[in-house]
Amino acid sequence: MKPQIFTIAKNNIFQSLTIMALVILAMFQSSCEDVITVKVDNKEPKLVVDAFINNLPETQTITLTKSVNYFDTNQAPTVNNATVLIVDTNSLKPFFFIPKGEGKYQFTPNPATGDTFAINHAYALLILVDGDTLTSFCKLNRTANIDSIRLVDVVGNGPPFNTTGYYVELMAKDAFGKGDFYWIKTFRNDTFLSKISQLNISADMGNTSTDVDGELFIYPIRYNGVNDFFRSYKEGEEVRIEVHSIDAIAYAWFNLVRNENQNGGLFATPPANIFSNIIALNKNPKYKLGGLFNMSAVVAQSIKIPK
Repeated sequence: MKPQIFTIAKNNIFQSLTIMALVILAMFQSSCEDVITVKVDNKEPKLVVDAFINNLPETQTITLTKSVNYFDTNQAPTVNNATVLIVDTNSLKPFFFIPKGEGKYQFTPNPATGDTFAINHAYALLILVDGDTLTSFCKLNRTANIDSIRLVDVVGNGPPFNTTGYYVELMAKDAFGKGDFYWIKTFRNDTFLSKISQLNISADMGNTSTDVDGELFIYPIRYNGVNDFFRSYKEGEEVRIEVHSIDAIAYAWFNLVRNENQNGGLFATPPANIFSNIIALNKNPKYKLGGLFNMSAVVAQSIKIPK
């Protein structure tokens, strides 16, 4: 009789454990299906200024939009009734940006008349809109020197090289002397590689923990930062790399943008608004402000992938 009693007890324990497991599983599935409603306060829209200007002899654009709420899927409203200009504070020469619609204000440099932006000059942005007087200041700093763009022929065998083909290496040196900041932009057939994950910025040559200065950008800047390792460059494609000078404020701003974009996972921090270097001069301004003003000197070089 003892073996039978043991068998009955074991079966009862197994059945009990099975029932408990099913109950726990049901509770877990039920909890996973709970809908959580997040209430987000509607805030007054900010005026967002996109004012990245450079010294290339091509049309320069400043864009004014209004921010939208976090869950708003509508396109950001544009601001088309502003007066926008940049003033060279060294010579007090104004550069007026003409409204072109869709929030865009444009100025076309003319080297023949001296209507250009000069390295080492300081500039003031001035925006008059809806009774607000907005301003910001930035110096147009020097940029790096590009020697060449080197082709690297790679046979793909897994990350980071997932495709066989050509990659490029930027052979460029940081300007000698500490305190230079750069935004390195890569274009594939005139299409800017503009994902946040492709943001390539550098303080000096990219390694501020050493006293080395004025040498080639470090490897992650000059190689990893200018390639898309999920797609090599193909025969006949053109690659253009531009090195834009930025100031320390823009460098910090870009880092915050990247950090907020990658802010997720177990150790995520609460989202935070990113600062702006644009301020209102008048009391009780209508708009809170977002965006950035920066003046850049640019060097560029291109290479065509051989057939």
